[in-house]
Order: sequence, then C-alpha cells, then structure tokens
Amino acid sequence: MSVPATPWFDRSAALTRAWPPPSGEALAAAMRDVRARDRHGDALHAAAAVAFVYLSALDQAPNSVALAILLPIAVVRFAVFPVLFTPLLRWPPFWFGLGWVAWSALSALWSPMGSGSLAALSMQRALLALIAIFPVIDRARIFAWTLVLAVGTNAAVQVMQKVGWAEQPGGLTWRPTGIVALPAVAAINASIAILLALALMVGTRWPARIALLALTGLAAAGRVLSSSRHPALSLVLATLVLPLLLVAGGHVRPRAVVAAAVALVVVVGGALAVFGGEFTRYMQDAQRDMQAAMRGETSFSSIHARLFWWRLGIEEWLAQPIRGGGLGSFRGFVDAHPATAEFIAASGITREEVLQKHPHSSYVRALAETGVVGFLLFTGAIIACLRCGFARIGRDPLVAGATAAVLFVALATAGECVELMNVAYAPAVVAIAIAALPRADGWALPPRRV
Repeated sequence: MSVPATPWFDRSAALTRAWPPPSGEALAAAMRDVRARDRHGDALHAAAAVAFVYLSALDQAPNSVALAILLPIAVVRFAVFPVLFTPLLRWPPFWFGLGWVAWSALSALWSPMGSGSLAALSMQRALLALIAIFPVIDRARIFAWTLVLAVGTNAAVQVMQKVGWAEQPGGLTWRPTGIVALPAVAAINASIAILLALALMVGTRWPARIALLALTGLAAAGRVLSSSRHPALSLVLATLVLPLLLVAGGHVRPRAVVAAAVALVVVVGGALAVFGGEFTRYMQDAQRDMQAAMRGETSFSSIHARLFWWRLGIEEWLAQPIRGGGLGSFRGFVDAHPATAEFIAASGITREEVLQKHPHSSYVRALAETGVVGFLLFTGAIIACLRCGFARIGRDPLVAGATAAVLFVALATAGECVELMNVAYAPAVVAIAIAALPRADGWALPPRRV
C-alpha cells in the first residue's frame, strides 16, 4: 500500500516534465500529477492563497503579510515542480506584464529621480501574486467567495462608521471607507466584489444565492458610502456588459437577465435610499464641476485637479514621446511647470495637494513616464487579459463575472492609478487570475491508490 505524502512527497506518483510547457489537457494532467505527488504542499499553497485573497481587500499591512507568506510557498513549489510555472511562458499577458515592468525599471536611467524612482515599482509585487496563484487557480470559486466576503467585512465596518459605531482610521469624514484608508480603494474593491457576486449567483442553489444577494447589498452599501465618481460610472458600464457576457456564454437566458436586473435595481436602490444622500449630492457636484471646467473656470475640486494633471501629463509625454520622462518623473515635471503656480492660485488647492506622485490616470501616467513603448506594453497586458477572459466565458459564468471585473478595472484606472494603490491593485489581480490565468478542466485529484 502506498501512503500519499508520507513523507512529504508521494514519490510513487509520476513526476511531470516541465518542458515543453504543457497546455490544454496536458496541463490538466500535469497539475493532477503534481497534486498527487504533493498533496500537503498543494493544500498549504491553497490555504495561503485564500488568506491572501481575503486580506487583499483589507488594510495594507495584512495584505503585505499575506503576500509575504504566499510567495515563499510558491517559490519553493516552483523549484521542486517547475511544471507549476512553465505553462505561464505560453501565456501572452505574462510577457506583456514582464515587458511593462522591465521597461518601467529601465526608464529609471533617464528619470530625474535616478535609482530612487525604482521605489515606484514596489506596488508591482501584486503581479507576483498572480503568478503565485496559478498552481491553485482551480479553486477560483473559493477565491471569488473569499473576496466577496472580505469586501462584505469592509462594507460592514463602513456601515458601522456611518451610524457612529466605529471611527474611520483617519478620523470621521462624510465618506466612511471601512478598514481601508481611501474612498477610491473601497469603491474599486466593492465594485469588483459586486460583479463577482452576480456571476456566482448563476447556477447556485437558493441558500447560496440568498447569501450572495445579501453580500451584494452590503457591498452596494459600501460602494455608495465611499462615493468616488469615476469608479461609479465604470461600474455601471461593466454591469451592463456582464449580462451580455453571461448570455453569450450560454449561462443564462435573456429573461433571467431581466429578473436579475430587477433584483439588482432593488438592492442598489435600497442602498441609495438608506445611504445615498451624500453620494447623490457628490454626483450632482461632479456635473457642476464639469460644466465649470468646460467654461474654463477653475475651482477646488477633484475634477479640475484631474484635468490639470492630465493636461500636464500629456505635455510631459509630448516632450519625450517614445521613452517618456522616466519612472517617477511626473511630480517633478508638475513642480517645475509654470502653469502650476497659476493653477494653485486660481483653485485654492494647496501646493502639496497639487504635487501628486501620479496624474490619477494609469494611461496618462504610462504615456508621461514611459512613453509610447510603456503605454503599448501596459495596454497590451490589459487587452491580453481581456482577450483570455472573453475566450473562456463559455466555460464558467464566474469567468464572465471576473472578465467584467477586469473591464471595470481597465475603465476605473483611467481616473485612478490602480497599479499604485496596493489595496485596490491586489483585488484587481485576483480578478485577473480568475478571468485570464490558463487552466484546464479536471484538475481534481485522481483516486487514491490502495
């Protein structure tokens, strides 16, 4: 009798070749072989990934600790079983992402900040989580549930802050953000969770569906409380795309979409009715600010500040269109620009608030700091992930939901720099993993041999 994983590895199980990188059914067979040989390691790896997914939507410290635990486990398993990594060499987003990070690092050579600008790459450690999750991505549904629960935890704290039972980390404000510090982060995380929860409802039994509906309502309340206008508009567009993906994938019928839309309207309407007073006024202010900006007026508002940053970001790009100004150069460019003093005087915004490290748009930042080359690599990575998701929507409704979440992030990061917001970047990476990572059906363990 063979006793699996006693000692740690079951050496009677086959050891799959890592090269050439397997794909399709060969990938499924390779993963089953590794899991049969390393049951304990696989279970430990999955547990670390679940912990990372849950903590990814909470504060930065637990997020970083969870990643620090996940990565060594993945590195050890990659070293022992290289086949857990080599399939990613066939995955186009891997090369686009690697090229984007490498080019960004190279741009430090011509950045005014020199090697000090490399600190801006620290947030890209979230991309390492994407690689680390790959060997256990067959637990995608568990990861989606975990992320929805994590966002529900944060939203519950937001509600407690709103009713006065808890205080925000940075003090009381009109926008409760829960455990995370920034309203935009809470808004982005809640939006991703809502899209994943809607997809998880497809094909589930009623008890699970009711639980998901309750979590969706809680996430919607958190989304309303955090306000953040651009992510709100991005969520509306992604939510309109999601049913199209589910119908195209053959997971739901059009009439089911209508019923789901009615339920969603009720849930979101309830959240707006209870918590939406400030959010509604905030959106109305956005309309007035935009109209004022079109008239050439300047005031103290996030819209006017963003328009100013975007204009200067484009100017920095035009000065060095191919290679950009270099990693971390945006703040120095704004500081030295003659229009900055005039904008500060006209808007009343302090100099410290104007001199941001980034222009609050990933696309403008990519152009300004890394030029056309960096922009094409960055957008190429996003497009490649979306293409992988679109190609697989017929396999699982959750893939459709995760693909809609990736689309949401691609839209939201036009008004934020998600790649520099660690506690929003990590949940975005989880959505990318569920939507786009290569996997084949049937990664389940083979029967035990007796």
